[in-house]
Amino acid sequence: MPVTESKRDYYEVLGVDRTATRDQIKHAYRQLALKYHPDKSQDPNAAAKFRELAEAYAVLSDDTKRKEYDTTGHAGVSERWSADDLMRDFQFGDFFGGRFGDLSGMFGDFFGRRMRPGAGASRGADLRYDVELTLEEAARGGEREIHLTRSEPCTDCGGSGAKAGTKPLSCPDCRGSGQKQDVKMRKDVRLVTLTTCARCQGRGQIIESPCSVCQGSGYRFVPHTLNVKVPPGIDDGMIIRLPGQGEANANGGPPGDLHISPHIRRHPTFERHGADLYMVQSVTFPDAALGKKMRVTGLSGETLHVTIPAGTQSGTALRLNGKGMPKVGEKGKGDLFVVVEVRTPTELSDRERTLLQELAKLHQTP
Repeated sequence: MPVTESKRDYYEVLGVDRTATRDQIKHAYRQLALKYHPDKSQDPNAAAKFRELAEAYAVLSDDTKRKEYDTTGHAGVSERWSADDLMRDFQFGDFFGGRFGDLSGMFGDFFGRRMRPGAGASRGADLRYDVELTLEEAARGGEREIHLTRSEPCTDCGGSGAKAGTKPLSCPDCRGSGQKQDVKMRKDVRLVTLTTCARCQGRGQIIESPCSVCQGSGYRFVPHTLNVKVPPGIDDGMIIRLPGQGEANANGGPPGDLHISPHIRRHPTFERHGADLYMVQSVTFPDAALGKKMRVTGLSGETLHVTIPAGTQSGTALRLNGKGMPKVGEKGKGDLFVVVEVRTPTELSDRERTLLQELAKLHQTP
């Protein structure tokens, strides 16, 4: 039966209340992660603190994982999700240029399931970068410059983590396995408990003379600038994949991929549904009753003409064909729907009141 290490409460780690909103959790994580990022912090325990922060955020930023944690605690989360599962959905690019692939190695000991470096890996880890776009930017598409930091093998030690001229040694406590066994007999049943080796922290190796450049990690954080082609009409939930722009492989295999995840900001005028756009247009009661030709402004700033038919009811959607968002991977655009909202006046002049009273008399039921 797996043994879960004693962990601090995730809310305590991030310094937030248990009723904190997702934005509050995100803000708290951002501040603390910037403080303890191993590439920036001088704190000797920065890596451990950063690992703890990343674990807490990976769970509390996800509604499903957070609910499971609130119900069952650490044990329930570790039973349902591995470290790789957490890192796969971890929205990390919002903070440090998108690197989350290296977390599966750096933070692989979240739930006592650390994989030895490079074990079974045929390629480097994928990275994720979250990019925020306005609705206008999503409609136009085009190139966008992004800045990210990803880990690459340290050139001074060749990725071994050991000082030049030395090599990592097999851990004598676990004999290179990264795990220790505790065997007990209970009623003729042999119980074996596996725990992470405390000496090598599950790596199976120890470094007596760490590389002074990477402090024994075998990796360095390297900044990169990339130009990404954003297709016109991109929407939330779509992914732009850049092959070979992910993390390097410690065993010399091909690098992983970079996944660009767009997030479209809410627009003050238009609401998006797929390739279609919706906007609300207020009209007076006389205009709705008698009909009117009106001008509205499209997403790109162009003037569009819409006809309000006589007798139009509030809530009616009038379609302007091909005036919506571009369709990704297809020709043409979606439609723009102008939703009519009949405006009731709140202040009337004497003349207006008299006219409405006369109209009301005409429509009185005998």
